Amino acid sequence: MGLIQLSDELWVQELDLGIFEVRGSLILGEERAVVWDSLSHPRDMALYLPLIADREVTVVYSHADWDHIWGTAGLVQRPGTIVSHTWCAHRFRTDVPVTLAQMQASEPGKWDEVQLVPPNLMIEQTCTLDLGGLTLELHHLPGHTDDCLIALLPETGFALMGDTIETPFPVVPADSDLSAWVAQLRRWEHDTALTRVVPCHGPLGGRELISQTIDYLERLQNGDSFDLPAEMSTFYRQTHESNLRWREGRAN
Repeated sequence: MGLIQLSDELWVQELDLGIFEVRGSLILGEERAVVWDSLSHPRDMALYLPLIADREVTVVYSHADWDHIWGTAGLVQRPGTIVSHTWCAHRFRTDVPVTLAQMQASEPGKWDEVQLVPPNLMIEQTCTLDLGGLTLELHHLPGHTDDCLIALLPETGFALMGDTIETPFPVVPADSDLSAWVAQLRRWEHDTALTRVVPCHGPLGGRELISQTIDYLERLQNGDSFDLPAEMSTFYRQTHESNLRWREGRAN
C-alpha cells in the first residue's frame, strides 16, 4: 500500500496482506534508526533502506505475531540490537517457528525468503532508547498477547500502540486478562502528552482510538451489547465471533 511520512522523524509503511492490513514504522534519529515491527516479509524492508542510510539500526518487535516480525532479514545492514519483551523471545522458541513452517507448507514458495531473527535485548517493563536528538520509550502493555509493547516518542507526541488497540476492535485471545488490559490502556487514554496514535491495524488518530478499544473491551467483559460497523470485512466478522467466545468461556 505504500510508505507515508508522518513527521521528519516518523514514517509508516502500510501493507495489504489480503486477509487484513498491517502497519509498521520507521523512526529516524540523528544517529540511529528504529524499525518498529519488520512486517511480514524481507522485501517489506526495501523502502526503508534509502531512509536509514548510514544510521545504526535497531529493530523493536511490538509482539511476536507473524505479520510483525518476518521482515528483519531484509535489512541489508543487519541490526545489532533487536528489542522485545521477554515473552516475545520465548515465543521465538515455541509458536513462531511452528507458524512459519505451517505457512510455508500451505503456500509453497511464498515465504521461502523468511529467516527468523530473534530478539537479543529483552525487557520486562520499560526501556528508553536514545536515537540521537530523539527518545523512544518502550512500555509493556499485555492484553492482545502477553508480549505486547507500545512505543512513545515524547518529543513529538506520537504513540505507536502495536496491536494493543485496533479499529473496529482488537483480537482477544482466550487467555487475555481484559481487566489488566483496560487498566493499562486507561493510563495512556488520559495522557495529554500523546497527540497522535499509530496502531498497527486500523486508522491513525488521537487518544480517541484508545477510548474506542477500551469501550469494546469493557462491553465484551461486562456482557453489554455492541455498536459495531454496519459493514465489516470477513476477518473482523470472524474476529468478533471469536471474541464473543472469550465471553462465553468466562461464563462457563
